[in-house]
Amino acid sequence: MNGNFAFDNPYVLFLLIIFLPILLFDKFSKNKKHIYKNLPVYLKRKLTISKIFFRIFLLCAIIALCGPRWGTADDRGEYRRQLDAVIAIDLSRSMETADMPDSRTRLEHGVEIIKETVSLMPENRYAVALGRSRGIIAVPLTYDNNAVLDLLDTLSGLSITGRGTNLETLLDAASLGFQDSQNTSKVIILVSDGESLSGSVLAAAKRCWENNITVIAVLTGSEEGGLVPESEEIYSKADHENMNNIAARTGGLFIDGNNEDSSRILISYLRSFSSETRFTGNKINLKSHWYIFVLFAIISFVVSKAILLKPRMR
Repeated sequence: MNGNFAFDNPYVLFLLIIFLPILLFDKFSKNKKHIYKNLPVYLKRKLTISKIFFRIFLLCAIIALCGPRWGTADDRGEYRRQLDAVIAIDLSRSMETADMPDSRTRLEHGVEIIKETVSLMPENRYAVALGRSRGIIAVPLTYDNNAVLDLLDTLSGLSITGRGTNLETLLDAASLGFQDSQNTSKVIILVSDGESLSGSVLAAAKRCWENNITVIAVLTGSEEGGLVPESEEIYSKADHENMNNIAARTGGLFIDGNNEDSSRILISYLRSFSSETRFTGNKINLKSHWYIFVLFAIISFVVSKAILLKPRMR
């Protein structure tokens, strides 16, 4: 339809075809003409008026079903920001160090924080990036949280091959996991002990900031550290300063996973992104007027029946 008039359900207009057999019957029915010829004038008049109002009833009912709109109505346009989060998990050998509470490894502890977050915020889209000497996207951005949780349940140091730790490639891979969208907040949740043996993770963090991506650095690992499994010589300590600098470089948040409320802090921070509401001013919409035709349909139907009950005027 044009810019000043529209139908919500224009296909219902096909019902107007019902008038074709009615008109053909009026014009060509010999029995009807014969009956009308022998009726009194006053009854002919009443039947004609009743017929007109009944057809008006049918027409108004069909138009009402079409959902007619015209005129203008002011509507405050608004949107809620959607949150897209890429979970970037460090799978280097040091993440297998069991220096977390309950003798869990750094990886196991970090995964538990993420699983709780995803379970309590299912409305967001998530992706998963894994990194060791290089970073890869393991699960692309999706609303299928079960796919994300299933992967997290199976993660181990054997999930990806390679030697050493390169958090720069992990952040770069996570950055590629986002889709272009104007109304989406982009967040990378980095789960790591902060140790990076190669690359420049702060350079990657700067690139994230330039692309409006916020990094939340979730640290797993104690300051005291511990021996890396299957090694009697390599002693690993969590690098608080490095993880703090990564988050600060993007204006994000550093979370110490050793704290009992680390999951709550992460969830609260993510909600600060997804709950943001903006108003875009006034938006012009066409007003809905279907109820007018419903009213006319009811009145026309009542008149079409009432006119036949009215006694003859002397």
